[in-house]
Amino acid sequence: MRGIITLTLTCLFFISSGCSKNSLPVEPLPNTEAFKNEFTREFMKSDEETEDGFYTFESKTKGYTMLFPVNAEISTMDYEQIKSLYEALSYSEKVDKENISYFMTVNFEDSSDTDDIQINLGILSDVSGYEGDYKEYRSGEKTIYFGEKRNEENGYYSYVAYIASDGSNKAVSLNYHSRCTNKETSCELPGPGEKEKINRIVESVEFK
Repeated sequence: MRGIITLTLTCLFFISSGCSKNSLPVEPLPNTEAFKNEFTREFMKSDEETEDGFYTFESKTKGYTMLFPVNAEISTMDYEQIKSLYEALSYSEKVDKENISYFMTVNFEDSSDTDDIQINLGILSDVSGYEGDYKEYRSGEKTIYFGEKRNEENGYYSYVAYIASDGSNKAVSLNYHSRCTNKETSCELPGPGEKEKINRIVESVEFK
């Protein structure tokens, strides 16, 4: 009988210990769209901002990281991943203070096909509707091809970029479009902070 009582008390002790641990206060998540959105939250490396207005996005392929706006949300419908070799996603954000909304598509590839820069720039141009030339420059251990265009007919401003690793077959392409959220209210395209934001994201890409 004494053994049964001892066993019962031991069990109760572990149960109560477990309850007390579970009742410990949990740190609240940041009040940003990226963390309020469950799917987007999965890609954030930390809940601490890496830079003002940005978290660090970590690809599920583990092939690269980049800065990610704190109030953007990744679409579950557009997400695709093939092991560590390919990833496609899109994210969007409404910037109310600038009356702008934007949409960004991101494609990652780890393949020998990334070596043919001209073909890949041609694909990016076809997909984005960009018809201009690309500015080429080096940043760290990557080469960046960057273009921008105002589309007066459709009322949007776009940036396109192809970022190729100098030491591997990894590459990321970015396709960004912004437009006035409310066309009845004045809107400056590109917005005051748009190009700076895009440049920070483009140059923050780090291949792993």
